[in-house]
Amino acid sequence: MSAAERKLRGGLLLGLLSSPVRVAYLVGVGIFLWCVAQFYRPDTGFSSLISIGDLLSDSKVSALRTVPHYIYESSPGYDGAYYVQLALNPTLDNPELEKAIDNLPYRAKRILFCWSAWVLGAGQPAWIVQAHALLNVICWLALGWVLLRWFPPDRWENALRWLAVMFSHGVIMSVRHSLVDAPSLLLVALAMRWLETGRSRAGAVTLAFAGLGKETSLLATAGLDFDWRAPRTWGRVALNVGLVALPLVLWMGYVRWKFGPAQDPGMGNFTRPLAGWIEKFGVAWREAFSATPSGLLWATLAVVLALAVQALFFALRPKPAERWWRVGVAFAGMMLFLSTPVWEGYPGASTRVLLPMTLAFNVLVPRGWRWLPVLLAGNLTVAATVFEFSPPHEFYELRGEATARGAVRVLPASGWHGPERHLQQHWRWSTGRAELRLTNSSDAPLQLAVRATASSAGGMRSVRVSLGERLLWGDTVGEGAAPLRFGLTLPPGVTTLVFSTDKPAEKVGTDPRALAFQIANLEIVVQRKTGSQ
Repeated sequence: MSAAERKLRGGLLLGLLSSPVRVAYLVGVGIFLWCVAQFYRPDTGFSSLISIGDLLSDSKVSALRTVPHYIYESSPGYDGAYYVQLALNPTLDNPELEKAIDNLPYRAKRILFCWSAWVLGAGQPAWIVQAHALLNVICWLALGWVLLRWFPPDRWENALRWLAVMFSHGVIMSVRHSLVDAPSLLLVALAMRWLETGRSRAGAVTLAFAGLGKETSLLATAGLDFDWRAPRTWGRVALNVGLVALPLVLWMGYVRWKFGPAQDPGMGNFTRPLAGWIEKFGVAWREAFSATPSGLLWATLAVVLALAVQALFFALRPKPAERWWRVGVAFAGMMLFLSTPVWEGYPGASTRVLLPMTLAFNVLVPRGWRWLPVLLAGNLTVAATVFEFSPPHEFYELRGEATARGAVRVLPASGWHGPERHLQQHWRWSTGRAELRLTNSSDAPLQLAVRATASSAGGMRSVRVSLGERLLWGDTVGEGAAPLRFGLTLPPGVTTLVFSTDKPAEKVGTDPRALAFQIANLEIVVQRKTGSQ
């Protein structure tokens, strides 16, 4: 590199770092990429971002079975598990798809990003899986660039709006589960950018692609050139909307010809005006103020209120001449009819379904400190974002000398529910009697020091850890965390520890699983046994 090039590059870097506002944007990007990196595993890459559950193991297409990928235990997974199988078979010719994907005609409508993953993966199954997992990450970075049109890094208020959209729960949920929502938002934003700069044809074509990614994105055709005060032009506008929707209509016709009508075309996601929101608000309010509230319950209530603030903003400040208002009010109108399947969960799918409304809200809320409370209230979906960025993590951690630690493998066997994690806490629930298999692949015994906490799903119960007939640890535990400590000599070969209790598992609250006791933050310290080589 020449001296001139080094000077130019140094000048650009100093320019970026000279403004605290620009640094905030860069920090946001850095935090996002760091969070994504936590999902990488040497054996399965970034496939843990797809949320493939083990309950799908018997029905997965062959191409997915042959590719190493992360599997979530005791879980059906999430929608990304279906889309990755479409990406592996983008022509829909594989007969395995009908067994692998529930309501295939409905899901196959959203084909654009499956095609994209196939192209990025050059048709190679292992590459396609990784491309599908990272497509949302690529779109997140591209969306950040597109949003600079409305939120340039020249003031703190713009930084707040940019970060609020980029880290909104809907966007991050789409990244976390490899869904179609964030990529669709990118295309909507890009189309609006081109429409605003007079590139109407490019904007319309981009909206047509957005419809192939997610059919509800076609509501953003409200942003096409339209003068509501000139009825004579309405026919031309309707024709333009029809042309934008035509690619999706043709593709849906092909899907219907191939598989027949969808069992559920998606109409179950809609109900009477406000009935779904009111039901969700009532449940969220009661649970947030219950005897055992949690951060997730409070974040869920914040999401419900934030979306209401956004919708009310469009209802109370009608600006039909502004294309972003028309887009925002179109999605706010859809929000009125969303039913339980969209609202249910913690916090649920509503934030990703209504992402264009969130973006329109941040674009249109007037600048100035007087509007700051409205801006903050409408962006409270960010409160739920932290619960999405919890990468899969086993409930145990091996520590100790590297060579000794490398000789030990830990396998949760029967009796455990899948691993769970929040921030620095990681745990598994048992179903009553659970096994932990420890394998010592060295030719000498190893010394283990085991530390964890144990708690009960409800009421007091006795919990024991045993090796054969030998009791290693036992205590009576309740809902509070009780310390679990014991030492163990691990001989070469396989050793099975049994965790048991004196009471059957039970269901707690709305959790559908039968829970007995929880073992959390299990730490296994490995040392070479004294006197061994």
